[in-house]
Formats: sequence, C-alpha cells, structure tokens
Amino acid sequence: MRAEFSPEKNELKDALVGTAYYVQINIFGGNVATLTNSHGDREFVGSISPGDTGLYLARCNNDKYDNNCIQIRGVPTKKGVIKVRVSGFFSVAMFQKSSEFDKTYIITVKDSEGSS
Repeated sequence: MRAEFSPEKNELKDALVGTAYYVQINIFGGNVATLTNSHGDREFVGSISPGDTGLYLARCNNDKYDNNCIQIRGVPTKKGVIKVRVSGFFSVAMFQKSSEFDKTYIITVKDSEGSS
C-alpha cells in the first residue's frame, strides 16, 4: 500500500493575512490508523509550524475515527511560510506490512495590503 494525496503538489494555495483560509487534504491508500496518546486522546496525523499563525488542523465531518480527510482552516495572522506536515500509517491486516507516509505542504501567507 502506498499513500496518495489530494492535492498532490507540495504547495497549497496562498493565504492572505486577515482573510479566512480553507483547504482540504485527502489521504488515499487505506484507512489511516488512529493512535491514542497516554491521556486516552485520539492523536492527529498532522501538524502546523510555526504554531502561532492563526491556522489550525481539523478532521473533516468532525469524525474522530476518520484520519483520511484533514482540513486546514483559520485566519492567518502574519505573513510568512507555513509548513503543514501530514504523517502516519495505514491500519493493516494481520499479515500485511504497515505502510507509513510523511508529506509536507507549504502555504505562503502574503500581506493583505494593496489587495482589492
């Protein structure tokens, strides 16, 4: 099993400071495993850095067991480059080899000055 992503490119659409942003990422190739951390909370398959940009990750349809669809949303607070990392592995049957994936997307946040 090999992970495929939509969108495929590593660059996501640009964002503007102060303007609502939304992108959806879909992961194909199997069921993305849902891990539970030491507090019993369901771990998420993505992260955003830096973390103080105004953007955050959410599951599509608010389903805590569906990690195959991720949303990036929010209102960017400052210009710069944001990295969104999506990583994890697929749930597998007993005799299958686990298939890991790791992809990094780039979002360029531009200043809203001068836009009409």
